[in-house]
Amino acid sequence: MNLLPDLFSFAYVPGWYCQLDELAGLALPEPWRFRNPDYHTKNPDTPILERYIHSIFKKQVIDFNEERNPEKAADYLHVENEFVCFHTGLYTRRYKAVYGCFDRNKRQASMLDWYFRGFSDELSPWLKYISPLPKKPSYYMAQYGVNYNPEWPIRVNIDHILGDEENLSRLPASIRDAQNLPLLLETAVELARRKALIEPSIVVPQGYQGRVQYLLPICLTDMENPDLAMTLTIMDGYYLGNTCLTLEMAYLNARLLARPVAPWLAELVM
Repeated sequence: MNLLPDLFSFAYVPGWYCQLDELAGLALPEPWRFRNPDYHTKNPDTPILERYIHSIFKKQVIDFNEERNPEKAADYLHVENEFVCFHTGLYTRRYKAVYGCFDRNKRQASMLDWYFRGFSDELSPWLKYISPLPKKPSYYMAQYGVNYNPEWPIRVNIDHILGDEENLSRLPASIRDAQNLPLLLETAVELARRKALIEPSIVVPQGYQGRVQYLLPICLTDMENPDLAMTLTIMDGYYLGNTCLTLEMAYLNARLLARPVAPWLAELVM
């Protein structure tokens, strides 16, 4: 059984924004929008939560599809004839897990197999006969660097970053044409690495393609305020930096693992 990993392709979802508002009220209180967003979105109230749920659902379905052992596959997604559910990774104020739930779609106007019923905690009657329930989403931790190691060197793929239009567009516009941009970027990464020696908490883990990477804040125009984040891929005894992210992108990726508390990300939301 191969399921579609896109939520809206998988199921008919009525009143999506209202569903997200209800989820925000059900889950532990958390800011779900950016203070000064880079882009306007159709959903002005909970855009971070919306992106989070889409990403978590996609991850769980992909893991479900790739798992050949049916018992282990049920850790990602519970699927039976008339019901599907997945663990959102969120919890209520009483620390009960929150699940997304689906019924068979009986709407004649829709060709989709499933109907999104809504979000509920583990005590909901919807889940009364589901045992065991799907597990909390988790990301593969590399053999090395389960926790960020500030002693490891960082190898920066400058040519890839500056030669890629998408990466380059994430750098501050005021310095994109600087002749010494390669040196400026390498110096900024080295300064960030040194700062992380003293304050390792500034480095934040992120979820990416089912694995854990790290986010290093990079200051290019102001020594105290990061302009972007560099992703650090865990290698054998060192980190590889070959992608830059805007701060909002970094927050969204970091939120897949946990609510970011590092000030350089936490101050982005309200």
